[in-house]
Amino acid sequence: MERSEHDIVAGSFMALGLVNSGITNECDPVQAILLDKLESCREEKLKIGALMGLSFTYAATARADLLEAISPIILDESNSTKL
Repeated sequence: MERSEHDIVAGSFMALGLVNSGITNECDPVQAILLDKLESCREEKLKIGALMGLSFTYAATARADLLEAISPIILDESNSTKL
């Protein structure tokens, strides 16, 4: 996931989320990877890919820790409406 093409990388973030949807793991590697990428990425496409990956993985889980982690990014007014 260290490629320079932003569309490919964003797609890999979404694929990671899809592949791991419905799978529970004590270590929660998907959350660790995608939250790290979400916080460190500057490109909007990459942030959208990471958010979509997290959405695919944790849909319908109602995890408060995840909501707490992504809320500041979603509510940041400097981000575009796409994000």
